[in-house]
Amino acid sequence: MKKIAALLLCLSMLTCTVIPAFAEGEQNPTTGEATIGTEVPETHDLKLTITGDVDVKVNGVDGKEFTVERLSEPVLEIKANDGEKITKVVLNGEDVTDQVVDGKLKLPSVYEDGVYDLSIETEPISDSSSRSESSSQKAETVSTYSTQPNASNANPATGVAGGVSLGTAVLLAAIGIARNKGSEDEEE
Repeated sequence: MKKIAALLLCLSMLTCTVIPAFAEGEQNPTTGEATIGTEVPETHDLKLTITGDVDVKVNGVDGKEFTVERLSEPVLEIKANDGEKITKVVLNGEDVTDQVVDGKLKLPSVYEDGVYDLSIETEPISDSSSRSESSSQKAETVSTYSTQPNASNANPATGVAGGVSLGTAVLLAAIGIARNKGSEDEEE
């Protein structure tokens, strides 16, 4: 049985046929060798689908369809409407909010045509003037009648608040506290 299997294997090897393969490209008529090549595009087309009420530019250009250079890293400029701020940015299903810096999102290198799904959520900017009037008046009263500067209005570079250095202000505050303490002791 082994001899028959070996004989059939040898016969099958002898009857192998050569199947020519053809390649598209330039062929050298002398040697029969072919050169196969490909063309790499210099630019790619990008399409944006935007969900959310915002303005989006790519490299400073308005629109939803763009042509960019191959392997470039386009920058999306995202601007919310007046009175709103951007709270979430999702690109192709991935939350990229933390990658947005000053309203700009840098895309990875582009090596093929692509469609980018951009979903942006915004919310109204809280109005700082909505504080109650009484708390504003209290803060104004304290700053108007306070004889000593506080650290919150000190210049961080110099430590000077209202013309008095921070060290001097602390010394004056300590003297004031000591005087108040002395007055309380005398009353007892």
